[in-house]
Amino acid sequence: MFDSLFKQNIAVLTAATLGALSVSFVLIAAFVLRPQIERSAADTAQLTRSLELSFRQMDPVQQEHFANALRAGAEQNVQVGETAPDETDFQRAWFSHYFLRVLSDRHGISDSDVTVDSKGRVWVRIVTADQSYWLSLRTLPATDPVIGLVLASAIALLAALAGGIALQRRIARPLKRLEEAVGQLSSPSDVYDNDVDRPREIAAVSRALKDMSERLRSAEADRALLLAGVSHDLRIPLTKLRLSLAMLKDADIDLVAGAERNVIRIESMLGQFLDFARGFEAEETRTVPLRPLLQQAIEACDRSEAVALDAPADHLVRVKEAALLRAVENLLANALRYGQPPIRVSAGIRGEDLLIDVQDSGPGISPDAARELLRPFARGDSARAGEGTGLGLAIVDQVAKAHGGFIEFEQASETFTARLRIPRAGVASQARTGSEVQSGH
Repeated sequence: MFDSLFKQNIAVLTAATLGALSVSFVLIAAFVLRPQIERSAADTAQLTRSLELSFRQMDPVQQEHFANALRAGAEQNVQVGETAPDETDFQRAWFSHYFLRVLSDRHGISDSDVTVDSKGRVWVRIVTADQSYWLSLRTLPATDPVIGLVLASAIALLAALAGGIALQRRIARPLKRLEEAVGQLSSPSDVYDNDVDRPREIAAVSRALKDMSERLRSAEADRALLLAGVSHDLRIPLTKLRLSLAMLKDADIDLVAGAERNVIRIESMLGQFLDFARGFEAEETRTVPLRPLLQQAIEACDRSEAVALDAPADHLVRVKEAALLRAVENLLANALRYGQPPIRVSAGIRGEDLLIDVQDSGPGISPDAARELLRPFARGDSARAGEGTGLGLAIVDQVAKAHGGFIEFEQASETFTARLRIPRAGVASQARTGSEVQSGH
């Protein structure tokens, strides 16, 4: 849910603001509202006792004159009635409940002798020997102060969130640029290029990434140069060795054939080294027919008769042709070497993605173990005794990444599938016209 720094910061800001507002609400209620209500209740109780004492010291006629005088008061602070006020059965606010409870608990005014009407007026009953009077001594606030606090808190929360979002967007802008620049680094040979000068901490991270990118690029160039140089230098003595083998007319035929196979094997290994060292990012993308490309890869393998092809004849794809051809050849070589026939190559376009499956009928290995073999020079248990370089699947993975795609594996009860997925490679199917064939091959 909170999968980004922006969401996490907003969540923290919201929690901190709500916590601060909750603490403020509790403090205001404890140290502002409650003391005010208690003082109001004390004043009301004192005034009630004074009026009650005055009424009880008067005869009925004087009481009536005093009540009329209270009714006719200029400011109407005190109102008098002989009966309880109407409309007192309503939902009271928190401060009204607390006010009445203080009158009852601390000042001895019974709940039956005090009430609050719908207009917020507090009525207290005074009982004399001749008659009882209901007096309104004060009016409580018309609106619940708690509701006012909640509204003020909500406004403060929204203001804090608005300011926090604006501030976070400003902070996140250089981070977003940093993320985009790092996301464009698809290989060690790519150069990080993003000049972030503020804030200071993000600028320091950007400079460190740039330095690391340059060091990786230099190390990658040195590695490629080393592999290419070694592979190139070894080809010269291999060529001479092949020539020497061809000139051995009287030698043992089996011995010469075995030596020639070893030479071919070494040349194949050197080819793997060169392919891995050069990489495939520099090759241009072209529109090519899909089925002929896969057919060419099948014909290049050792036992092409054991491989079946299932691919539409009229599909065109935009790919790095030589790179994709090498990737499919490597997948077929692995299937023929470590799997069991029959082997099936199937391909198609799903949406805009190109999917190429190489499936054999062997037990295979778990997908997790197969993904471990994508590392350069990694070799599985069944391949440790073999004579490969450990670069076959690494080259396939390199080709997939050069297209912005990936390789995945599926293990079933009687089959093992390696799937090459290349995004945005699909071109609308159409009949292969002469111009299309020319552009493809």
